[in-house]
Amino acid sequence: MSILQYIVGGLILALAVVLVFLVSKQQGKRKGLENVISGQTSSNSYLNKTEAAKKGKKFEKWTVICAVAFGVLVIALYSITAISKNVEANNKNNSSAATSSTATSSTVSNISVDTSSEASEDVSVEESDEESK
Repeated sequence: MSILQYIVGGLILALAVVLVFLVSKQQGKRKGLENVISGQTSSNSYLNKTEAAKKGKKFEKWTVICAVAFGVLVIALYSITAISKNVEANNKNNSSAATSSTATSSTVSNISVDTSSEASEDVSVEESDEESK
């Protein structure tokens, strides 16, 4: 794995921890029955309600931002991994193609040498047949 893959993986891990924290700090939408069962009393002042709403909106905003960043980083890591695999495969194919072309050219030169020697033998055999007639 490349260094870039490790960096993006670390960022994904950090964002996952932040997302868990942000989601756990958010309050639920329903507060009525939960407060009665747990014995909590809620203050109905306007100031407490607006502060809670502002705080809830902040957590929602940061949760959405972190979730989008998390998704983008996951796609980026997948793309980086796919590109690095393609580059490795191309390098592997290029090195094997170079080896194959070298072997092919030496085989072709051997064939041409062999063919020329067979042709000269055929010519000498034909000349000896003509001389014997």
